[in-house]
Amino acid sequence: MISQRSISPYEKYGAAFPNADATLQVHVFSATDTLSGIAQKYYGDWKLWRVIAERNNILDVRQIEIGTELLIPRRPLERGRYESA
Repeated sequence: MISQRSISPYEKYGAAFPNADATLQVHVFSATDTLSGIAQKYYGDWKLWRVIAERNNILDVRQIEIGTELLIPRRPLERGRYESA
């Protein structure tokens, strides 16, 4: 009998970055999405689109296929700002 267990995003998508991925989310890219729009939605700042691009190893933002599952890491801390976990 095959056991059915949940698969963590770390198992599914490869290398884990525990500090950055503590609150990892998955976003399915649609035809109307842009990385800056996704950054605005999750982080409240469209300028953080590079965080998403770097985490997903995206070299050309114009070549993201519809249906691609993007990993959305936690918003990076601003320089000089402290937040407790």
